[in-house]
Amino acid sequence: MTPFTESTEVTMSGPEDAEIRYTTDGSTPTAQSTLYEGGFTLSDTTTVKAIAIKNGESSEVSTRLFNKGTGGDTGGSGDME
Repeated sequence: MTPFTESTEVTMSGPEDAEIRYTTDGSTPTAQSTLYEGGFTLSDTTTVKAIAIKNGESSEVSTRLFNKGTGGDTGGSGDME
């Protein structure tokens, strides 16, 4: 879990030459999900799920909960690898 109070920047990385696809609605990502093209900002509690696709093969799903609350971090970033 990555806590924040106002907003947080999400960045992701994967294997070289892999395409990263992700969802923010709790669903499992597929090859048709949103293509990751750079960092994005979240301002509400969100579960981000991502896969890396290379040579037609998908990785296991990586999941991270970004929890908006009243304590902990005051912002910053949440990296997904």
